[in-house]
Amino acid sequence: MDRDRQLDAEVQSHLEQSVRDHMDRGLSRRDAEAAARREFGNVGLVKEVTREMWGWASLERLWHDLRFGSRMLAKSPAFTLVAVLTLALGIGANAAIFSIVYGVLLRPLPFAGAERLANVYLHFAPQNNPRGNMSLMDYVDWKAQNRAFVSPGIFANGVQELTGEGEPVQVLSTHATANFFSILGVAPMLGRTFADGEDTGSSAQLAVISEDLWRRRFHSDPGVIGKVIMSSGNATTIVGVMPASFAYPRQNTDIWLCIHVAPKRRGPYAWVGIARLKPGVTFEQAQAETNTIGARIAQANPGSYSKLEMPVWKLRDAMVGNVRPALVMIFGAVGFVLLIAMANVANLILSRSTARRREMAVRLGLGATRIRIVRQLLTESVLLGLLGAGAGLLLAYACMSGFRAWNPTQLLPRVASVQLDGTVVAFTIVLSLVSSVLFGLIPALRMVDRDFQVALKEGGRSGTSSASSQRTHGVLAVAEIALSVVLVAGAGLLIRSLIAMQSVDTGVGAAPRSILSMNITATGAKYRDEKAGIAFYQRVLEQVRALPGVEAAGMSDARPPDWHEEDDTFNIQGVAWDERAYPSTVVAHVAPGYFEALRIPLLRGRYIGEQDRRDSPPVVVISQSLARRYFGNEDPLGHHLQQSQPAGNTSPRMEIVGVVGDVKYWGLDSSSQMAYYEPVSQVFTPGIFLFVRSATPAASLAPEIEHTIHGIDPDCTITTIRTLDEAIYESVAQPRFRTLLLGAFAAMALLLAAIGVYGVIAYSVAQRTQEFGIRMALGAARSDVVRLVMSRGFAIGGSGVLIGLAASLLLTRTLQRFLFGVTATDPLTFAAVALGLWSIALLACYLPARRATRVEPTVALRYE
Repeated sequence: MDRDRQLDAEVQSHLEQSVRDHMDRGLSRRDAEAAARREFGNVGLVKEVTREMWGWASLERLWHDLRFGSRMLAKSPAFTLVAVLTLALGIGANAAIFSIVYGVLLRPLPFAGAERLANVYLHFAPQNNPRGNMSLMDYVDWKAQNRAFVSPGIFANGVQELTGEGEPVQVLSTHATANFFSILGVAPMLGRTFADGEDTGSSAQLAVISEDLWRRRFHSDPGVIGKVIMSSGNATTIVGVMPASFAYPRQNTDIWLCIHVAPKRRGPYAWVGIARLKPGVTFEQAQAETNTIGARIAQANPGSYSKLEMPVWKLRDAMVGNVRPALVMIFGAVGFVLLIAMANVANLILSRSTARRREMAVRLGLGATRIRIVRQLLTESVLLGLLGAGAGLLLAYACMSGFRAWNPTQLLPRVASVQLDGTVVAFTIVLSLVSSVLFGLIPALRMVDRDFQVALKEGGRSGTSSASSQRTHGVLAVAEIALSVVLVAGAGLLIRSLIAMQSVDTGVGAAPRSILSMNITATGAKYRDEKAGIAFYQRVLEQVRALPGVEAAGMSDARPPDWHEEDDTFNIQGVAWDERAYPSTVVAHVAPGYFEALRIPLLRGRYIGEQDRRDSPPVVVISQSLARRYFGNEDPLGHHLQQSQPAGNTSPRMEIVGVVGDVKYWGLDSSSQMAYYEPVSQVFTPGIFLFVRSATPAASLAPEIEHTIHGIDPDCTITTIRTLDEAIYESVAQPRFRTLLLGAFAAMALLLAAIGVYGVIAYSVAQRTQEFGIRMALGAARSDVVRLVMSRGFAIGGSGVLIGLAASLLLTRTLQRFLFGVTATDPLTFAAVALGLWSIALLACYLPARRATRVEPTVALRYE
């Protein structure tokens, strides 16, 4: 302020000296002052140029601009509130989705040197799974020939039943080699991890448990180290506790068990490699080496493998899996929402600028530079953006709280890493600043785009905007509609896809809500004899069938529509075996009553029944698609099927006794229907689903059935209690997650676009009130005025829809991988979207059009 006073004093001194000089030449005081000011020039401009020379002038001007901008926003609370809320929607949605994208895809992994960690898989014909599992024997061969990795290991996910202390519970487990934790470079919070050599056949069964299990089951007892527990019937010693921050390979893993590497044959295929690159070795070099090793393994085992490869995946890519394309798609969609919000705010600022045009013209006339005014207007935009960012972060926090309450652990990997931290806040602030400049630049440039004298005349008393301003409003509204069309079209395609998926025939004839399923596990020393396990299942079925309301009951280790424990190749006696012709197929082990409970139709022969005992000849029931593919019109009954391929196969030859309808076990969107069923009495499995059909709502039977089963064996664990319709609902969780998010963004875009079109037309009507008054005074009907207003809305809506449809035809092709039963250019979806958006645009125009007709001509002619 002292500098400003000094500058004012200096300017006045110059002017006074000039006045005295002119008076000395004979001019009067008044004429001398006028001459001095003409010679000096624009006083305000001179002061502005002088301030440019001061070192701290920029900061001072910024402070003045911020204060002035704050006052201007406070003077228009309605405008400020609408603009901030609009920006909050766009910025908040982007902040929430960025927190998910960053947490899942970008946040550094919590492992030392994580960028050099890898998962290694097995890929061979005929299974053709690019991320297939390896056997213990494959691991031994890989480890012996490995040169690229530091002491590779393996792991496999599963479940364990904990008994003997408290109620029996089932927990997620991971079996791993002794070097599992050292490869990842993690340390326990209590005790130790596995030591070298503890994965040999002579070692005791050891376990490391999670912090959550330690607190939940062992009440945070530090003396848990060395404690012996019963894990699936095996005495297991706890040697360590991992902190809650360690969540690998699954987010809810509760126990890690040290395996014994003592393979006797190829198979079973359950293991994934985990390894760390040696210094100086690249992933490309490691991939080349594993492929060479795979070729050697295949050459040494021609009867087991063909075209064997060992794919190497970076650990991050392996953890993220197939969610990356979906998250990228959703992040792009939420960006469209922000663009629509920006266009909306730009239109608001443009509308507000009409009232301020005379203000800017006066400032230009007093010497302010155009750059100075643009900077001032952009400062106001930045203030709006920062306010929108603050409100957006609150919205994002609320969204993330709901996201965590929903807890989609099965939908997204690394969900624990999703949080609103400094990175997300920094992203939000940067996004708001960039958005502020973008949505504020066009109105600011429009404000100083013409001669200030013309601006003063153009504004008139009514502040009517120019035709060019009206065009700018229209262009922004068209852009909003076009962007909305793209989002709504994408959401429409995903909705139709989800409906088609949920309408798929699962092969189950019973009503899904009438079927209750639960997983029961018979483990422990008493079931080491398979006869005892089979007898337990028989007792369960007998007593459950006797319960009131139960129509039928059966068992299987496969559950429609997306659960199966085992899949394998097979061969048919008398039919030439070809690795390409016999893909890996679902193998289900069932107890009598399974097909009847689910009403899976019998097409030929018989179901598996009580006569199929452990000491009777092996039998198998095959699915309709398997029978059609390998037997054609020939009757398959009496033929023999053998699990796995023929070379070195010791599996029993099973007589085909029946053909049943196809059932989905690979997911609702799968095309593979083939399966074959073996009696659980002949191939015992310790974990199995109980299926109960009831005439009443099946879910109400769950407590009584649990009580009955625990009455037979109190140590039996019961989990995954679902009705079949709940299982179907859960099976489409990921598609539904994508659809809900994109649908929410589409709804948000529709709302913003409708508000934007309404604002443009309402503003246009307000600017043309005098024109409408004159027209009605000259005899125009009110319907003519409505038609006049609606014609502009018709043009804006039509242009936006057409441009949006063209863009949608290009962009929605990227959704094809997410669609089921519908194409990315589905004409019905596009027609419905076009009609819907156009109708919304016309409705948004109709409301201000009606308002225009309610103004009396005499009032309109006096309108200011």
